[in-house]
Amino acid sequence: MTTEKITLALSTVLLLTVSCHVYKDYDKEAFPTYAWRAGQAVQFTPNIEDISKTYKLTLGIRHLYGFQFSSFAVNVRIVSPSGKESTKTYQLAIKDKENNYISNCAGDMCDLEVIVDDNIKYEEAGQYQYFITHNEDADKVVGVMEFGLIIDSKE
Repeated sequence: MTTEKITLALSTVLLLTVSCHVYKDYDKEAFPTYAWRAGQAVQFTPNIEDISKTYKLTLGIRHLYGFQFSSFAVNVRIVSPSGKESTKTYQLAIKDKENNYISNCAGDMCDLEVIVDDNIKYEEAGQYQYFITHNEDADKVVGVMEFGLIIDSKE
């Protein structure tokens, strides 16, 4: 295979990998003490252009090894471009039934991305606001380093 064909093949794979995300962002600044306080909202502002498509929503977390919960709940409040609001609660499993991490851990850092909804239809084009808070009976969830929101087109 020639160098040009290899370069073209790699470029195509990279383009397909990058282009599947409509939106992907991680808040790396919200948890400087590795604690997610009760009521503290992490905010994301994806722009949805094509409302004819169906989307899937993935939530991501980077946490410290030794995370206090096997799973934990988050509230996701969504505000549409025109101001319509909806709220959903999702449960994120951190460990399996045998108490092993589902996350990919390397040293003290663990990463996990979980598809929480694979059938989202947006009614309006434009910029949405996502406000995510933890929904645990705790003043703070200790061990959170980053939290992310990923929106992918299913088509």
